[in-house]
Amino acid sequence: MKSTLLIAHRWKALGWAFTIPSFLYGIYYLAQDCPEGLIVTVPEWLRRFMWIDQFMSNQTPVALSLVDELICLVLLTGLLLLTFSREKTEDEWIQRVRLESLQWAVLVNSLLLMAFIIEAHGTPFLSVMVYNMFTPLLIFVARFYYVLHLKPLFSKN
Repeated sequence: MKSTLLIAHRWKALGWAFTIPSFLYGIYYLAQDCPEGLIVTVPEWLRRFMWIDQFMSNQTPVALSLVDELICLVLLTGLLLLTFSREKTEDEWIQRVRLESLQWAVLVNSLLLMAFIIEAHGTPFLSVMVYNMFTPLLIFVARFYYVLHLKPLFSKN
């Protein structure tokens, strides 16, 4: 069975190159409580388009840090490349592992989201929803590569 949604295997290396550094830098960024970096001044015409006026005081000019957006974009790109790149030999077993990993990711993500919806209120709820963007892909990648590469190593011993 041929899957049309998978991309070439060569993209997997770029996916790892994007995912690992952006994931680690994202954890560092959160631990440092949003350090400054990559500050851009937003022109007046773009301020209205981006709805910045509703969320920020009327400072002129408005300066924004794009580090968090850059981390999110690189992490999502890397995770998507890892998720949708083929293996060297794509067979029925790998397709089954893909399907089961996707089912696990959706189930675990939904259960975590339900638990956090019950527990989080206000501003922490917004943080939960931001993290929820990444958890399905992170769970899929973690389980898929665990079953594909690490589990066979443990079961041989």
